[in-house]
Amino acid sequence: MRRIAFLLLCVGACLLCGCASTRPSGHVTASVSAVNYSEDYVPRFSILTASGEPTGIGGVQVQEFSKGGLSRDECCALVPGAGQTMIVEWRVGRREDSEREWGKFRKSIVVRGETSSDPKSMNYLVVRFFPGHEVEAELMWESMRPDGEPSPRLDQLYYGRRVMRKIGD
Repeated sequence: MRRIAFLLLCVGACLLCGCASTRPSGHVTASVSAVNYSEDYVPRFSILTASGEPTGIGGVQVQEFSKGGLSRDECCALVPGAGQTMIVEWRVGRREDSEREWGKFRKSIVVRGETSSDPKSMNYLVVRFFPGHEVEAELMWESMRPDGEPSPRLDQLYYGRRVMRKIGD
């Protein structure tokens, strides 16, 4: 019985070590949302590593700018950190179009911004879509403490203000 328990303990430790060693360097855990500064409806988007591997997160139903320009938050995944390269794949189409009519885009971009390692803060990756099928991504964080302030980098659309932004702002 002791041998079986020891064997199970060893197998469990090996599995845990394997999981820990697969964490990509320079990646952070973050919630993901999107902001759309174009009039393209983005039915869905995905975030991939620089080598094209899926991160397991993305978003759906990113509204047109005139309809609020936001998506829902998706929590949480390991994503490339600030200064790292990632790939964004997204579809664009009109709501009444069938999926086969949607355009497909893929761009490699460098993630901007900063994160926090404070356990009482939350990291966010905001993916921004712009006219001309341009895209950018920025990491930011927000304190979850009672006296915490929202990030000054957070887009005004989150507050219901239709303030246009340009890529790189």
